[in-house]
Amino acid sequence: MPDQGVLTMTIGRLSDGPSCEMDKLIVQIVGKKHSDQQQVLLLGSDGARIYPPKSEVLERELFSSALKVWDHIEGTHLHLQIATLDGEPIRLPLLSDTKVTPRQADAQFNQIVPVLPFVALPGSKTVDDMGAPVLARAGYVYVFYQEKLWRELEIQVSETGNTYHDIDLARYRQRGGFLPGERKATGVALEDIWLPALWNNRPVQTLQLCFSEIQLSAARLERLEKDAVSRNQRCNSPDLSGSKKRFTDLYKGKPDGKAMLDAFSGFDA
Repeated sequence: MPDQGVLTMTIGRLSDGPSCEMDKLIVQIVGKKHSDQQQVLLLGSDGARIYPPKSEVLERELFSSALKVWDHIEGTHLHLQIATLDGEPIRLPLLSDTKVTPRQADAQFNQIVPVLPFVALPGSKTVDDMGAPVLARAGYVYVFYQEKLWRELEIQVSETGNTYHDIDLARYRQRGGFLPGERKATGVALEDIWLPALWNNRPVQTLQLCFSEIQLSAARLERLEKDAVSRNQRCNSPDLSGSKKRFTDLYKGKPDGKAMLDAFSGFDA
């Protein structure tokens, strides 16, 4: 099965009540202790000026997060910056229409969620058995955003675990498509993949992901980018938005993982 959709598991766990703030732009990054290898940037209208944010860490039992807070400036754009092994970092557009975002008691109006790509291990119990989610093996993750290929990441597997390496797609684009041949990853090793979940208090509807054991050809990428029907067949469109309430409801009544580990720790299998 060379191609299949990608399941995602969010990394993280949020937030204080609203405070009186005037004309702020707030971006919430779910989870904590994030590295600086992936960063959210606020750029001026010409793309040259970078506005530094104020950073906050909100620690909660179920749903911790980091906030990036700016004074809202008309005409600014949000980008995702990814560190590379050599040369300039990769910059990808996130949001061109920034708005004033009042602080919320739970999920913020703008939200980035770190994920791990999972695929379904086929089941055999019944015809309806969709299988169990397992961490995606070596291969490639494709992220389409706003009907364009936004990120291509190579999954590298080692004894210490999986890492994710971005390919600078801008280097391989040509008019109407992509350059033929291999596309090499230049991004640093990432432990998770940051994806947009909410913009201006609306779920991101244009995010689609798929996995392939082999790198897709330029012709295949061009077709997926231009053909929405083909893209919908190959990709998943996950709802990544998170909140304390959603996490609480998700695990309500479910077994406690630590309790299960403690209970079985005495067994010698």
